[in-house]
Amino acid sequence: MSINCPYCGKEQYINHDDGYGYEEDEIYSQQCCGCEKMFVYTTQISFDYNVEKADCLNEDGLHEYYLTSTQPRCFSKMECKVCGDIRDLTDQERKNFGIETIEEFKKQLEKNIPF
Repeated sequence: MSINCPYCGKEQYINHDDGYGYEEDEIYSQQCCGCEKMFVYTTQISFDYNVEKADCLNEDGLHEYYLTSTQPRCFSKMECKVCGDIRDLTDQERKNFGIETIEEFKKQLEKNIPF
C-alpha cells in the first residue's frame, strides 16, 4: 500500500505485515522517507462489488458449464462460468471428454503397482 507525504509529495510505503495501520477510526503516524517530517493518516476499508446478470439462477435459465482442469482427470467437475455452480460429470459427458470414473482410475492404479 502506498500514500504520498502531505509535505513533500514523496511516495510512502505502509507495511501492514504486523497489522499496524489496519484499524479504522484510529490515527497512525509515520515519518516521511524523503523530507523526514512526521505526518498522520487514518485507514478506510471499502468493498467494491461487480454485478452481473445470472440468468442461470432464475426460472428457465440454463447454466453455462465448462470442464474444470483437474488432475487426475477422473476428479474433474463441471462448473458454471456465470454463477460458479459445480456438479459431477454425467456419464455422457465422461464419454464425450474421454474421462474415466474414479473407480476405473483406481483399477488402473492397482494394475500398475508392483508388489
